[in-house]
Amino acid sequence: MIDFRYHLVSLVSVFLALAVGIVLGAGPLKEPIGESLQSQVDALRSDRDTLRANLDAAKGNIDKQNDFVTAAAPELIKGTLKGQDVSIIAGPEADPEQVEEVSNRVKEADGTIAGDVSFVPTTLSLEDSSAFLEQLRKIVPKLPKDDSTAIRAALVIALTGDASMLEDPADRDAAEKKSSQLYDAFVDADRLRTDTDHKTTSLFIVVDDENSTLAEETKPSPQATDDKATRTLVTDFVTALTAEATSVVVAGDAGSSQNGLVNVLRTEKSRASTVDGLGLGAGPVIAVRALAAGEAGTHGHYGFAEDAEGILPAKTDETKKEEAK
Repeated sequence: MIDFRYHLVSLVSVFLALAVGIVLGAGPLKEPIGESLQSQVDALRSDRDTLRANLDAAKGNIDKQNDFVTAAAPELIKGTLKGQDVSIIAGPEADPEQVEEVSNRVKEADGTIAGDVSFVPTTLSLEDSSAFLEQLRKIVPKLPKDDSTAIRAALVIALTGDASMLEDPADRDAAEKKSSQLYDAFVDADRLRTDTDHKTTSLFIVVDDENSTLAEETKPSPQATDDKATRTLVTDFVTALTAEATSVVVAGDAGSSQNGLVNVLRTEKSRASTVDGLGLGAGPVIAVRALAAGEAGTHGHYGFAEDAEGILPAKTDETKKEEAK
C-alpha cells in the first residue's frame, strides 16, 4: 500500500524539477533559447517577405500577360465570327466582368450579340412549376410528357428556334413559330433574366458561375417527386442545347475546371466544347476560337487545366480566307 511518505517524496521531486527548470531557463540556457527562438522568427519573417515578393511579381506578370492578350485579341480572333449571331448564357452567380469580356471578344471577332440572358437557380427546376408548365403547354401542346424534359425542351426551342426533339414534323413547325412566346414565358416567370430582345441563334457561350453553383449536386425539391438535382438539370440542358445548336461552348474559371460545370462536362465527355481560364485575359479569346471551331465541326476542351486537350483550337479555314483578303 502506498503511504504518505511516497506522496511527499513525489511532490518534492516535482517542485525540485520545476525549480531547476526555472533556474536554468533564467540563467545558463536563457541566451541559447532566446537566440534560437529569435532566429526562427527572423527566418519565418524572411520567408514571408520572399513569398509576398514572389506573389506580387507573379501577379504583375499575369497582369502584363492579360494586357498583352487583350491587345493581341483582334489579331487572334478577327473575322472568326463574321456575320454570326451569338447568344451568351450566364449562370446565376456568373462574374459580370467575365461575361462582359466574353461579349467584347465576340464583337472583336466580328460577331453580333443576339442574346444576353442569365439563368436563375430555378430556371430549370420543377419546384412551384405547375402554373408555369401549364402556360408552356398552352403555347406548345406537344411538349414532352415528362415535366422536367418539357421545361428543358421549351427553353431550347425559345433560344434556338429549333424543335427537332418533337417527333411529328407538323408539331416541330408549330413549336418553332412559338419560340418568342416561350422566351417571354420564361422571362415573365422570372426564370430567365435578360436586357435584350428575343432572337434565336445557333451559337452559344455558357459562362459558368464564379463559384460553380451550376454544377452543385443539390437535392431535388421535395414538392416535385420527379425533380432532379441542379447538376443533372444543367448538364441535361447543355446536352439538349448541343443537339439543336451548331456550336456550344461552356466556359469558366480555374475553379470551374476543378469542380464546376466545365469539369463535369469534361468528365461526361460532353459534345459541348469547354474552356477554362476565364479569369485570365486569354480565356475569352479561347472561348471565341472554340465557338468558331465548333461551327466548323470541331469540338474540344481547351485552356490551361491538366485535362484540357490544348490551349486553343487552330483557326478555321474560313478565318484564314478572311485574313487572306
